[in-house]
Amino acid sequence: MPVQWVVALVAVVAVAICAVVTVRSRSGSRRLRERFGAEYETALTAHQGNARRAERALRERERRLDAVPLRAPDAAGAEQVRSRWRGLQRQFVDAPAAVLGCAVEALEELLDDMGLPADREDRQAVLRFRGEEVLRRYQQAHGVAARADGGTASTEELREGFLSARSVCELLLTAEDLPRVERTDRAERDDESRLTSGRAR
Repeated sequence: MPVQWVVALVAVVAVAICAVVTVRSRSGSRRLRERFGAEYETALTAHQGNARRAERALRERERRLDAVPLRAPDAAGAEQVRSRWRGLQRQFVDAPAAVLGCAVEALEELLDDMGLPADREDRQAVLRFRGEEVLRRYQQAHGVAARADGGTASTEELREGFLSARSVCELLLTAEDLPRVERTDRAERDDESRLTSGRAR
């Protein structure tokens, strides 16, 4: 084979390899943007705009979070959770702010039982992996609860916060891709204690 042909063949192969690498890199970047949302830009900022370093850090975090063994309550445990929420809903009219506080606590307890990381950012990242809407509702519930603690949330906002927290619970309880485990029942008297103090305020 003439030398010119060999050189041309090598050049074609090199261009093809570069094209594949570029496509994979862009595809990987797009996937990370979709999976981490706003955290992608935060990672870029943290690495002074160096996309390669930011994406390496995100991939390492992704591998760590994907390795977290999530599990959902079995049928009996799920019914315990739903029973607690039904009890909270019945109390909402009398003490909406206190009930929302209990609802957020109930949600966090479920996430603890399911094995989500305790770190707030990691917890939100795992919820984002479950779907952007799951994360949005989780953040809405916490945001309204924070305003309720400051006395600045309206009754309608409290209702929306409660519904958001409950919907996150329901979405997780019905997730078909998670293994089911027996859930230890939590006493509901903690809810009653908080509701009583909420009415007193």
